Amino acid sequence: MAIHLLSYLKEQFTPGVIDQLSGDLGETPAGTLKAVTGSLPTLLGALTRRIQSSGGAMSIISFLEKGDYSDTPLDVGQVTDSQPKTADTSAAGRAFLDAVFEDKLTRTTGLISTYSGVKPESSLIILELAGSVLMGVLGRQEQEKGLTANSLTTLLQGQASDFRTALPSGLDAVGSLLGFNELETTSGPTTEVQGEDNFSGTVLNPNIPKSAEGDRRRENVSWLRWVMFAIAALVLALLVQKCRENQNGVDGVSTDSTSRVESNAVEDTSAATKQSIKEAHGQVDDSTASGPLGSRDSAQSRP
Repeated sequence: MAIHLLSYLKEQFTPGVIDQLSGDLGETPAGTLKAVTGSLPTLLGALTRRIQSSGGAMSIISFLEKGDYSDTPLDVGQVTDSQPKTADTSAAGRAFLDAVFEDKLTRTTGLISTYSGVKPESSLIILELAGSVLMGVLGRQEQEKGLTANSLTTLLQGQASDFRTALPSGLDAVGSLLGFNELETTSGPTTEVQGEDNFSGTVLNPNIPKSAEGDRRRENVSWLRWVMFAIAALVLALLVQKCRENQNGVDGVSTDSTSRVESNAVEDTSAATKQSIKEAHGQVDDSTASGPLGSRDSAQSRP
């Protein structure tokens, strides 16, 4: 079955994480837990409403494409044991929240703060931590498994009613602000996202739906990778061949390694050689002199 996002995020905030986070934020555990209870369905509902807007799903996918998730935590417990790590993770999640909530983020955190009794900055950090983990899950799937706008929409809309009903009654103002009355899971036959798919249900590789578009994109990336390898190999072969060619030490012009060049100093200019040339060709002087070949010597030998 496809991953249930709300349950997945709730599992991140164990009692130990709540206690640690409360100490870091200077809040009571009860207030922190209340803020978490309100923040998680708010985050998922806001993301669902964002992808339901015109171009929203493609905008989120484009955002995920640009991310580097090598340091993104797999769960909140990995970072709440250190205030610097908590701060770094919450800062990384802020960009994702801005993409999801747009201009409604400040009002949303204010409403969660009023509901839970924690400071507005504390409610923002809780949202950022949850957003960072959710961003990491979706971002890894987009980059490694071909999550598309269509499959993201199917995943979220398949659980939309759960997000709406999980919102605490004290946060009705958040529901009105973000339009949660539109969060309704479409009735009908079981879709791929609610049924079996080819993803395993682990933290590293949760069940998130694939699509033909995602498969094609991965195939194109693989094909282009092999083309680049072939081009690199061809260029390398040409360079090796060029380096093996014989070159002289002056101007790099390729020469025949079997030839031998003799200088003028060793040229045979003896009288016997000149006489032999004269008998064979009728000329021993400069062959570049004007006039027909051998004309001067022929003239000299006439009676």
